[in-house]
Amino acid sequence: MPADASSATAMLPSRIAQNRYNAQTIVSDKLTSADSGEPLAIGVDIGGTAIKAAIVGLRGDLLESFHEPSPRTVSALHDFVHSVLKRAKVPVRGIGIGCKGIIDAASSRVKSCPGDLCFLEGQLLSEVIAAGDLPVCAENDARMGGAALVDGAIFHGAGGAAGHLGHVTLDPRGGLCICGSYGCLETHFSSRAIESDYWAHMHRAAPAKLSVGSDGRRPDAEAIFRAAANGDESACCVIDRALEYLAAAIVNFLHIFDPEIFILGGNIAAAGPQLIAPIRDKIAQRTKILLGREVPIVFQKTIGYGGVAGAAGLVFLEQRLLAI
Repeated sequence: MPADASSATAMLPSRIAQNRYNAQTIVSDKLTSADSGEPLAIGVDIGGTAIKAAIVGLRGDLLESFHEPSPRTVSALHDFVHSVLKRAKVPVRGIGIGCKGIIDAASSRVKSCPGDLCFLEGQLLSEVIAAGDLPVCAENDARMGGAALVDGAIFHGAGGAAGHLGHVTLDPRGGLCICGSYGCLETHFSSRAIESDYWAHMHRAAPAKLSVGSDGRRPDAEAIFRAAANGDESACCVIDRALEYLAAAIVNFLHIFDPEIFILGGNIAAAGPQLIAPIRDKIAQRTKILLGREVPIVFQKTIGYGGVAGAAGLVFLEQRLLAI
């Protein structure tokens, strides 16, 4: 639980800041002598295929991380979060949750959640977790990395659906998306899109270094990115094509938001900057006339757990320990 205020500390740059761009700052810690050290929170990222969690420090450090296949029932989600709580060796200040769908951040209610996590529709995540007096904060997981900030606050839009950057249309005649539209960025550049495209190459017996595992599992996006970096011909084809769509989406975002910096996370950050290098120049060429400058494109530091760190940050923001 938050400690009472006593005295303020100096403003320090957050680890979320990239390349000297101070995106977030740590503000008054307001700790009492009862506190054992840096404030901690639990961050939970509920994805369609996996759920991740970590005990996160105020500066974005992950003390311990956890993951398993996505829950398919309310009780499974509850049990996973409580198993993480039991592993916390020191008190935490709250639990932050990033979840797919439309989330009412004020109440933590899941207003809409199509797809694999539809069992959460209508649920109050604070009641699902049932952590007693421990505060539970929730947001749409897209805003953990795809948010629009207006005057230092997350922009939710009229109905709370703003920030779904993965659902901009790139191909009006493209495949049907989970959101009900066609040809969204997510249908071209997402873990499932990349995995299904690589599987199509394998199915056609195209040259590929990866194979189906002994347990029947097909290569995942992380493995495909690594394979592309190591010269796998099919993986290179898949990733090059996906990056073309990503580049088009980034150009759209830069023209819409004119941001100070653009931060990439997820599997592409784990794969390394060499994969983004081919499209950097294309993005700069397509945006320099209107923007008059080149927007830096950098990679997040918390690779694979950016959504988790962002979810924990909801707790720190709510308790005014962190400011955007």
